[in-house]
Amino acid sequence: MIPTLTATLMLPMFTATDLPTAVWQVAPHVKVDFDGQVVEMKKTHERAAVLIHGLLLQPIRPERAARPIQHDWQQPKSLLVQALAPDFDVYSFGYGQTTSVDHVASCSGLRALFEKLKAAKYREIVLIGHSAGGLISRQFVERFPDAGVTRVIIVSTPNNGSELATINIGVPRTQVPFVKSLVPQTRIAIGKESPKLPKELEFCCVVCKVKGLNHDTLVNLESQWSKDLQQQGIPATLVAINHFEAMKVPHAVSTISELSREKLVRWTDEQIQQGRQVLFSNDADNAAIKNPLAKDRPLLRLIGKKIYEP
Repeated sequence: MIPTLTATLMLPMFTATDLPTAVWQVAPHVKVDFDGQVVEMKKTHERAAVLIHGLLLQPIRPERAARPIQHDWQQPKSLLVQALAPDFDVYSFGYGQTTSVDHVASCSGLRALFEKLKAAKYREIVLIGHSAGGLISRQFVERFPDAGVTRVIIVSTPNNGSELATINIGVPRTQVPFVKSLVPQTRIAIGKESPKLPKELEFCCVVCKVKGLNHDTLVNLESQWSKDLQQQGIPATLVAINHFEAMKVPHAVSTISELSREKLVRWTDEQIQQGRQVLFSNDADNAAIKNPLAKDRPLLRLIGKKIYEP
């Protein structure tokens, strides 16, 4: 029996100089109190998963952007949480979206969460980020390689930014800093200065696309699996889904949860080239995962099972 771990996570976490953040344990589900009460973290598995969301525009009630929230796919009854729950203690991380993603990646609330998880002595800590949450996840492990994270899965992530971030229409003033930190020029410049991912860290890009298009409606394929990640041997897998449903539909959730459990290794230069020939070709639609029963996983297994260690 794994003992219950009592931790002093406050929800939400506010400091005078930092943005507001919040942490929910969603598997097993622990009731939270937004009046600042201490939360009890229950350790029931040897593996933990942390879910980080991306942008959620608040054009009607912009004041909500300053408050940490859960996206629907981060909640206890979501398909993803249910898929992870048999093997992981699952935590959702929320944050105010009034500053840049680069600030969020170093905020005290996120660092405090991983300090608690590391102190709990989880054998594995998997970080799963969607969209801008993938950028936050990536930057966190780049900046804090000793935080205890063992595997990172980023989904529909604008590593090289998104052209849609250059459009000002409909963006609340409070969220402008967050959105503008996603423009291609900014992301490419920051990527050039970013430290390399730790060699021992397992990392994978889940690349999403809409049939007949070279993007997932928001982020193009080249941005989701950027050249700087390819140069580090980071593998990718391809899913036929749009940006907004990437964390919700069964075949995408199946892929993400499977990757979260499996041992991943870096690709060789030859495998990266093979991956590029599949992902950026006219045949990418045929290679994409369309359902959880697909026998051949594109890119990961199509290229070769060397990505999996025996």
